[in-house]
Amino acid sequence: MRGEDTMLPNPYGEDSFFGKASESALSRRVNARDKQRIFWTKISTMTILPKIRIIISLVSTIYAILLFSNLRNFSYDIGIILFLILTITFFPAMLASNFAQMSARDRLQLKAGGKKSLEAYPGVERILNTLNEKLLRERTRILCAALASFSIFAAQKMPVNDPLNPTMLGLSIILSLIALFNTSKLEQNIPMRAQDFPLLSLHAPTLHQSTLDWVLSDLIIAHLDPESAGLWEDWISSLEDKVRMNQTPYSAVEHLLRVLHLNHLGLLDENRLMSEAKSVFRVAAIDQLTSDDSKFNINSLRRLMAHTRAWQPGLFRLIDRLQDSTTRGHYSLTENDWRMDLDLPPRCSQGQGDLFVMIHNHSKSNSMVEVEILSADGKPQKQTLRVKTKLSKPPKGPVILGEEGNDIVNVLAKLIDNCIVLWIGLAWPDNTSGSKPVQVTLRGQLGETLSSIVVTTSLSSGLNPESAGERMLDAAVAVRRLAISIAD
Repeated sequence: MRGEDTMLPNPYGEDSFFGKASESALSRRVNARDKQRIFWTKISTMTILPKIRIIISLVSTIYAILLFSNLRNFSYDIGIILFLILTITFFPAMLASNFAQMSARDRLQLKAGGKKSLEAYPGVERILNTLNEKLLRERTRILCAALASFSIFAAQKMPVNDPLNPTMLGLSIILSLIALFNTSKLEQNIPMRAQDFPLLSLHAPTLHQSTLDWVLSDLIIAHLDPESAGLWEDWISSLEDKVRMNQTPYSAVEHLLRVLHLNHLGLLDENRLMSEAKSVFRVAAIDQLTSDDSKFNINSLRRLMAHTRAWQPGLFRLIDRLQDSTTRGHYSLTENDWRMDLDLPPRCSQGQGDLFVMIHNHSKSNSMVEVEILSADGKPQKQTLRVKTKLSKPPKGPVILGEEGNDIVNVLAKLIDNCIVLWIGLAWPDNTSGSKPVQVTLRGQLGETLSSIVVTTSLSSGLNPESAGERMLDAAVAVRRLAISIAD
């Protein structure tokens, strides 16, 4: 919500400090656990340690198999030492996971600033379940490594002809395989590595608006975890007196996100970026945007953009095509009364996909339009939305960067602000696979067809680059790479 937080009455009386004391205690507990989480995460993610865990897990498993096959021909002591070393290397990762789980649980109990419970927000259960699963895997592999070492030790103390000897060695193989399997899963992605938005990599968007009023801002908000979304609301509210006279906090932030994307594309340099920021924000806001101590600054907004871009490349492809058409003065912008563009992933996994539709009205008259979406074998097969379009002024010709009155930043900003962007979720039955066409038709007030586009997507049940799991991983990698480049 974009309004101010509604404060709940204090059941203990207006002068009671019980609630405040509890919140303060919770805040201190979060900070203490965060320090432990950051400390153990840094140790467990040291450059060489993840590789060591994988290598020793593999070597230990192979050695356990050789020990079982040749019995006394291999040293039991080496097997015991290998698994003991493996157990020790697992400890930092287990402690990091343990503190991450506790920190996340405490963070989600209260919303910083607003003091509202976040436990019922969409996505919270998934975050906690992911961390609980990771902690369970950590405990499982460290227990298996320790028990495998004990099994080999017990076999060493037994006579060679004792029937329990091969049993204990076989048990060590099973335990080592379980440890190896969990290690391969755990080392793929380590959550809560970021200090500014620790829960972001664990969040998958669930609910979103079908119409994006502030295109980039609404898209980012939809991909923020509950804690970060609450902090974003507080940040927007704090900008009320820090924007220029002709701006609102929402319009100023939207403008900044647009120029950050153009900067990402290499169309704007850092000087032009800061110039555009100063055109919508006052000095007080600029100081915050350039301060490393601020939660939301230029660098953190870049990371949020990278995170969102990895999740929803389709919308950014629409913006990039719009920018390209603007630069070239394409006839779809300069000559046609209506322009419709859409994007659907070429592959959709698990029977779901995100369709983005961008509509420009250059007809010089306000009108209601109907967007009809037909998806073969979809659930439903037909969707119809009625939306009121905004009037958009088309560019007269090719737009040139830096040209007064015809600058790409200003022209693109007006085109994005004065268009309709729809975000439609598509679904198919779980057992459906293969190529599926999707037709989007734009109809006028009288039912006439203004534009119609057919795209095709391929459905698959397994993981692919467009699946939720892969996009979460891509988002985490994109943010990590950007953070490293900024640090350098």
